[in-house]
Amino acid sequence: MRILIIDDDATLRAELATFLSLNGHESVQAANLAEARQVLARGPAPRPGPGRGPAPDLVLADLYLGAERGSDILTETMAIPVIMISGAGGIREAVEALKNGAWDFLEKPIDPDRLLGIIRNLSRGLAAERSIEALRRAWLVEHAAFAPASPFEAALDEARRVGASPLSILVTGPSGCGKEIIARWAHYGSSRSGEAFVAVNCAAISPELADTAFFGARRGAYTGADSDRPGWFQAADGGTLFLDEVGEIPQATQAKLLRAVESGEVQRVGSTEPERVSLRIVSASNRDLAAEVRLGRFREDLLWRLAQATIRVPPLSDRCQDIAPLAAFFLERARGSNSGITLSSDAMAWLESRNWPGNARELRAMIERAAWLVEDLHIDAAFLSRISSGNENANRLHMGIVSTIPVLRVDPPGSLLPLRDAREDFERTYVSRALEAAGGSVTAAAAILGMLPNNLSRKLKDLGISRAAWPGR
Repeated sequence: MRILIIDDDATLRAELATFLSLNGHESVQAANLAEARQVLARGPAPRPGPGRGPAPDLVLADLYLGAERGSDILTETMAIPVIMISGAGGIREAVEALKNGAWDFLEKPIDPDRLLGIIRNLSRGLAAERSIEALRRAWLVEHAAFAPASPFEAALDEARRVGASPLSILVTGPSGCGKEIIARWAHYGSSRSGEAFVAVNCAAISPELADTAFFGARRGAYTGADSDRPGWFQAADGGTLFLDEVGEIPQATQAKLLRAVESGEVQRVGSTEPERVSLRIVSASNRDLAAEVRLGRFREDLLWRLAQATIRVPPLSDRCQDIAPLAAFFLERARGSNSGITLSSDAMAWLESRNWPGNARELRAMIERAAWLVEDLHIDAAFLSRISSGNENANRLHMGIVSTIPVLRVDPPGSLLPLRDAREDFERTYVSRALEAAGGSVTAAAAILGMLPNNLSRKLKDLGISRAAWPGR
């Protein structure tokens, strides 16, 4: 461990530093609070020396530093454990230091075995905490991408701070902007992070099944209930229940949900006995729930219970700096990091110039489509523009293509083609029209038809359609 020693007695500081070094610990010394603050503020430094290096893992602070009180450092080291030491200590001083946030209190002369025991326990706890933090960071790298200091990173920081509290959280923002990532990050930053995170799509709940879905059912409560069934509240007991699109919860269920949140008790369908549950609720909505309250579609008292803390996730149009890292993130996951596919600088500029009403979800769809439809390893702006136009106008082009295909006349039975030949004639006409609508581009025509370019090329060959006839190819 790296330990900051704050004491105005130079001899004691040196003795403590030597003792800690002999037991495998690094130390840095400060004679007063000003020097201690410099150590705490500097952080990593390129060269070793007094006050340099990473922030300390532990602080040993003398209670009395001449005219100063070492306990004043407690308010500046909230994330670092502090052990107060004093030669004029007593019960009153120890209690006061512990109440103010000190990890422990040692009297001078310091018992070396006790000091080493405290450090050993702190080391174990610190190692476990760092391991958990590494897992959290690995999860974030696997599921999200953003630019440094972007609004999305600010939302993550807020989620982490609020996540450490017991408050219920409401995450707001448009569809596709990453609200569930924020909700999960709040969960991973909480004391419940080792327990279940149960995600519920409230928009998919039918009013008839809502009570059973939320609170469970007893055996025999309804036809087909051949055993006790837990609800989402029971499944999330001890952890976090994430209510996505919470504004879609049926009004008849909102009152029961409020009671469950208020009392910490749920009652299964068919049961007369309540069950105690302990969980944290994080909700998300792309609606303005305050407006829904004014319209009488959402309970105001439920809103206040669910929105003790509110985190807004901005749309992608308000955080254009995230488009580049998101595009690279989605491309790697679409075809793998070894695919060799690249986005040109003009392609990135094209992506950053768009408004993205569908937010990160729309960007992901675009990148995945480009990754699978590109015929070489280079995605440029012209290609993105073609497949974007093809996708956005697919329905319109489809209707245009269909309208130009001759209607099959029902002739006398003897003049009808076999079904296979009729189907082939239809495909030939339909594919030709799609190719025409795409300006001769096989790639754009494949996007219209919902096919991979290679498959369309084979189809053209099977149907006898010459690609050389289309200059766009």
